[in-house]
Amino acid sequence: MRTNPILLAAALLLSLSACKQDKADLAPPPPAALTADAVGHYCGMNLADHPGPKGQILVKGQERPIWLSSVRDTFAFTMLPEEPKEISAIYVTDVGRAKDPAAPDLTVWVEARKAWYVLGSGLRGGMGDAEPYPFAEEAAARAFAAANGGTVQRFAEVHEDQILTPPAGPVAEGGH
Repeated sequence: MRTNPILLAAALLLSLSACKQDKADLAPPPPAALTADAVGHYCGMNLADHPGPKGQILVKGQERPIWLSSVRDTFAFTMLPEEPKEISAIYVTDVGRAKDPAAPDLTVWVEARKAWYVLGSGLRGGMGDAEPYPFAEEAAARAFAAANGGTVQRFAEVHEDQILTPPAGPVAEGGH
């Protein structure tokens, strides 16, 4: 029995296009643009009223992102059992592209699970709590930790006790 090369080629192309579609389905949706009316999920206050990095969580089946006033709140959302777990994407602002960590560019987002975080630095977040500072690049995170203290960790390495019960400590000069 002889195989028809045209049918074989068609079958191969069909399977390749199915693979591309599967990969497109797995790609996370892009981050939403921060709007003037964005309100923090936990505090109910406008995000613009808080200094420091922010977060957004895209939940499957919801059109609008869940905005979070801090990266600490973003982590907490993923850890608390009462929050939705069908998450399409998690984004945090990239502090590495900011001149001042208290005022990051709110148009520059990094997928949270791919970011590098500095935990335990001398700086505080917008609500005065210990804040994980996110970076798209490891080198930027390490330089920040060298200048401000803290340890560099990946998203999956951060434990609940570091977020839900962060250590109290003095606020560094100029920290928020």
